[in-house]
Amino acid sequence: MTLVVAAIGDAGPEIVESRSLIAGYDGPGPLIYLGVAAMVAAVRWRFMPLLAVLTGVLFLFGGFSDASFVDRLGTPTEPVQFCAGWLQVAGFAAAVAFGIAAVWRHRSVSARTSDPDERHDTEMEGPRR
Repeated sequence: MTLVVAAIGDAGPEIVESRSLIAGYDGPGPLIYLGVAAMVAAVRWRFMPLLAVLTGVLFLFGGFSDASFVDRLGTPTEPVQFCAGWLQVAGFAAAVAFGIAAVWRHRSVSARTSDPDERHDTEMEGPRR
């Protein structure tokens, strides 16, 4: 979901300016974000959220190394560009944070339940006497 927000932040200003979904196309970035988001959602593998983390880190690094993108974030002369830039940064940052948390949480849950003699289904046991 966070990569979808980043795609909206990337493609939104061009679409608003041109008033057309096709004419506002400025590059493959939004399609890459949506493709990665679809893969993370569709493929059931424990480490798949790390693909979203990698995508977020790469595009954040690329964005902050581009002077025009950094200027767009720092000077709100054009409100649509300014808000869209911050929406894109927030989407990528959330993808990184939530992707790491998803893999880390899954790892810690499986480590806690690795003892086969320990039961965790207290709802099935009933009251203890």
